[in-house]
Amino acid sequence: MKTKERILLTSIELFNRSGVVAITTNHIAKAMDISPGNLYFHYDNKEEILVELFKRMAKDTYDVWRPRRTKKASPLEFINQNFELYWRYRFFHREMYALRRRDQQLAKMWRAHIQKMMKLMVILYRQWVKDGKMAKIDEVSEMQYIAESLLAMATTFLQFFESAEKQPGKRSIERGKHHVARLLLPYTSGETKNEFEKFLKSKPKTSPEV
Repeated sequence: MKTKERILLTSIELFNRSGVVAITTNHIAKAMDISPGNLYFHYDNKEEILVELFKRMAKDTYDVWRPRRTKKASPLEFINQNFELYWRYRFFHREMYALRRRDQQLAKMWRAHIQKMMKLMVILYRQWVKDGKMAKIDEVSEMQYIAESLLAMATTFLQFFESAEKQPGKRSIERGKHHVARLLLPYTSGETKNEFEKFLKSKPKTSPEV
């Protein structure tokens, strides 16, 4: 594996474990057993690493949302795929508000990402309606409410749940899935409705996983 790729993967691991603020480029270099100079040959600073990781997270997200993939997955499977992605890049969802306040480039990228996600969400919902998985929504304001609520929950749920947990971990992901499913339940139809009701009767995992 190339050093540049190792830097990104090591950064994700350290940021997820200890938070972005607590981790420096020296920590990353030490964890990789390379010199700081070797790291700086590839990235000038931690901010540059964060920007590259954000681009990667956005790309991975768009891959999950590709029509070819969403066509094959049920809405519930699609929710699971997204939450696994949230967990992979959980440091962003835990700290994005603070990170974008400090970095204008990251803030600009985040706004563009959210705008794109809003559009993708509307397109996907229309496809689900066409496939008989969701009920048609005629009111534009109602569709906007759903899209905004889902995105708000997806981008802040880790901060909310983990702030009250003594041992935060992957159980926050399971709780997030249930909340999204409950929000979408009134709009489901056919087999999708049955799947959601069955899923919501199950209890989220309570044992922490880090």
